[in-house]
Amino acid sequence: MRLTRRGKAVVAVGVVAVVSGLAFGPRSLNAVVVPAVVALSAAYLQLRWVEPPAVARDVPPDDHVGRTYPVRLFFGDPDGPRPSAEAGMDRPFAGAVRERVGGGIDADRLVFETVVGAVPVEYEVTYESRGRHRLGPAAVTARDALGLAETDLSTTTSEVLVYPEVHAIAGWARRDLRALHETGVHEERREFDRLREYDRGDSLRDVHWKSTAKRDDLIVKEFSAEAETEAVSVAVGAAAAPGADDGMAEATASLALALVEDGVPVDVSLPDGTLTVTGERGSQVRLLERLAVIGPGRVADADADVTVYGEADGVRVSVGGEDHEFADFRSDRPVTYGVSRRDPRADSDRGTGRTADGEVTA
Repeated sequence: MRLTRRGKAVVAVGVVAVVSGLAFGPRSLNAVVVPAVVALSAAYLQLRWVEPPAVARDVPPDDHVGRTYPVRLFFGDPDGPRPSAEAGMDRPFAGAVRERVGGGIDADRLVFETVVGAVPVEYEVTYESRGRHRLGPAAVTARDALGLAETDLSTTTSEVLVYPEVHAIAGWARRDLRALHETGVHEERREFDRLREYDRGDSLRDVHWKSTAKRDDLIVKEFSAEAETEAVSVAVGAAAAPGADDGMAEATASLALALVEDGVPVDVSLPDGTLTVTGERGSQVRLLERLAVIGPGRVADADADVTVYGEADGVRVSVGGEDHEFADFRSDRPVTYGVSRRDPRADSDRGTGRTADGEVTA
């Protein structure tokens, strides 16, 4: 507990009053010193019994670099229900909240003068770099009703995982990457396998018009030889240079998600392990979670269809033995694929942690 500027001023006035009382009589002493002592005693007693409030942080979802989300802090009684917009403190107190965020996250505001426990504190964060980043702890400063003294109370921390930025891949590059997948498809089309719904990239000559006429969607024929497909293998690595692993992570995420959007599965070999990425959302999230924290390392499979290597001055991508700069693969069009989440402000379940459910935009 410590005195505020106002509290120090009251103490100074009281000291002057004591000196004046001793010099000119006790009447001056009683008129000033007694109210000052009462006010300072009341401030001490108010803060003496203040307990650190329970805190619930409305944590934004894991998402890509560049996304912006709101963060809300709710304060409640230590032994009461979980703090929320409806469940605050029975006895709110005036004070200040100073939030902290880790590197890689930018906040529009971090200091708030508020009535703690009466209203939530809200600010916005923008994800600036990939990785696991910290929110909190928030420092709560409680003040007495007259603002003479204050004391600090601690709170908990939370974490968010920021995925690497995903870039759109140019059409010619996507065709070249799909061609790697098509080389694993048998050319013979003798044996009929099944009927299925039309997928992007299917040939119109395979449309089963009779079945299509009975439904609202296109139906195509699939042959057994077409089912014998292969995944595209992608091996990645990065030099131990500043920014090399960030570039590698962005390139890998962009290429892999572009391939799976085109219906091509991808076997990714990372310096610390392998995984397969398909059109299933969970596999894409697992890739992005790995890429969010991956560091430098060597390329584990030099014979992969595609190799990605991050260096200090850029990212080199080798396709079928031919080297390219990843910058040549990029397109300026908006990205229409990748793992995204709804804005938590659209969710009605406030104050319960990760409120946004995931979805894949395509």
